[in-house]
Amino acid sequence: MSGSDFKKKKIVLGEGLYITDKTEITGASLAILELFATFGLRAEGEYTHYKKIRFSKDTSEKTLKGITEQFSVPYPRGKESHLVLARGEEITVYASTDRGLLYGAVSLLHLSEGGYIKNLCFYSAPACAERGMKVFIPSEKNIPFFKKFIDMLVYYKFNTIMIEVGGAMEYCKHPEINAGWVDYCREMAEYSGKTTVIQDETFPWYKNAIHMENGDGGFLRQEALKDLVCYCREREMEVIPEVPSLGHCDYLMMGNPEIAERQEDPYPDTYCPSNPKSYQILFDVIDEVISVFNPSVMNIGHDEYYTIGICEKCRTRSGADIFADDVNKIADYLRDRNIRTVIWGDKLLKNAVVPGAGSFGGAEIKMYSPAFHIKDGKFIGIMPATFQAVHKINKDIGVLHWNWGLSETLEDELLSEGFSIRYGNFDSYLFPNWHAHMEKGSCGAVISNWSTLNEKILQRNGIFFNIAYAYEMFWNPDYNEADFEKIRKDVMENLYYLKNPELKKCSVCGKFQHPPYVELLYNTDYHPDFKWFVDGVFPEDAVYEIGAVRFIYADGTTAAVPIKYGENIGYRYASWERTWDESQAMYKVDDHLIETTYGTYPVRVGEETFYKHLFKNPCPEKELLRIEAEQKEGKSWTVFIKQIHIMKYKQEEGNGGGDQISDQNQ
Repeated sequence: MSGSDFKKKKIVLGEGLYITDKTEITGASLAILELFATFGLRAEGEYTHYKKIRFSKDTSEKTLKGITEQFSVPYPRGKESHLVLARGEEITVYASTDRGLLYGAVSLLHLSEGGYIKNLCFYSAPACAERGMKVFIPSEKNIPFFKKFIDMLVYYKFNTIMIEVGGAMEYCKHPEINAGWVDYCREMAEYSGKTTVIQDETFPWYKNAIHMENGDGGFLRQEALKDLVCYCREREMEVIPEVPSLGHCDYLMMGNPEIAERQEDPYPDTYCPSNPKSYQILFDVIDEVISVFNPSVMNIGHDEYYTIGICEKCRTRSGADIFADDVNKIADYLRDRNIRTVIWGDKLLKNAVVPGAGSFGGAEIKMYSPAFHIKDGKFIGIMPATFQAVHKINKDIGVLHWNWGLSETLEDELLSEGFSIRYGNFDSYLFPNWHAHMEKGSCGAVISNWSTLNEKILQRNGIFFNIAYAYEMFWNPDYNEADFEKIRKDVMENLYYLKNPELKKCSVCGKFQHPPYVELLYNTDYHPDFKWFVDGVFPEDAVYEIGAVRFIYADGTTAAVPIKYGENIGYRYASWERTWDESQAMYKVDDHLIETTYGTYPVRVGEETFYKHLFKNPCPEKELLRIEAEQKEGKSWTVFIKQIHIMKYKQEEGNGGGDQISDQNQ
């Protein structure tokens, strides 16, 4: 048996049956039943169906051994491995843990074709232990989407959610942090990119990125956050709170400016590690976070530590000693509470170099203004090295290696010291030599969204594409980066149907006067610069709203739905190439293509790229005459429509035309 057989194997035994509302489900958790309802496992209608789906984690070893030997599949011993056996009129999901059963349920969703599942034996287990997503705390209005997003992560069999807390959680012992956080974020939200100006161009010293999108600039009550943690754990997610410490901790100085390392900074982001009050406040915050999250692991940050050895007490110490002592102090505090520690690993690296910006991470860094402008900036000083701390911090501390894209050998600096690593800020579709890196000992990977937790931002930042592509790497033992084009196509299609579950209930028709939906295949010659919407940079309608789709009705009324670049339309000449970035250790792609995926389904037609998007008819009760695309007044770009698909619910078949496609070329 090949090595890949120990990860995934599917054996088709014959024709199958449907899963309908008459199929009994036993042994399933509430989370499994809710996932089935969310993603639509059951077929609607009268079909020959499976009588039962049974979830079992108490099957005797003898029975399981007999099944695995009969079908030559591995025994599901791992806590996430699972075996699905569809035979005759019954489906059984076997696993040894609740998490394994949950992922077995997800496999059923993946195996289903409109509710139909063949008789088969299917085994699956992950290629890596840690498969995570890092996010900010949602605002209260985005809580429903947060839960929807967690379900999506489960659909792709992620097992970890890392939530940056910062100033976005209610602190009962330090309400001044929350009051200061709200005022601070309101000031930073004055215009898109103000944070970047303050961070890079305003002061003669380096500053941390400003995470003003955390909590959407507000804070969540502890009880509401406890509910979200509970929701995640019900879905077998490891919930890791991130409490930024040493650097990136502007929130701690809200109402407590006396603990700032740089007293003259009006927006301080680093506490003084020689001031005992810094730890009094930090540990108060950590205690409240522990009370809310009850975690087994905590991320204490420590990335991009720039303000090093400034005050009188700190300037006599080396950067490495300051860094190591702070990490160990906090890790000891957490260890006493049976909590493991994780940090971001950049400040432990000696040989990190950013092309065009010079030394990075833990090296001694020449500083310029604007920040990292080594070619055209003004020299402003030296940042002390911290890389020696790699020899000084406790080896049981986990490390998020997020500089993987600078060099494929940087991780060796951490692995050779005995640290466990997982890749942070993971871009799955850009990452090279996945299997070789995993063989070196990585525990897995964590994708990051450094912005507001809402559907629009996650799409525009490529997070949905990243998650779906990563699933192939995490769960397919035969993953090969040479298959990029096929995987990309599958990912784009899968995400479009996840976004639009209505498509399963609709079909294309020729003439129908009251369509619930209309699907356009269109593009534009508008081509703004691509932006990552992170750290205070947010999409502005003045830049991205380029026109509207106008629905024109028989009664003389009309209704307009905005066309927004990157959200529901894209550039007509987007590149489909993936090339190797010679300056770094990663691939590069056209981000304009990736950012549209999920809200649209990009397709190539000759030399052009068109984008499918499903528009909801604003007034389906009215007779629809036609649809037009109009550009925003005073703008010079054009929207080109290739096809218009009039959609109707399948139960309405026969009430207005056959399966035809309405074409409109402009």
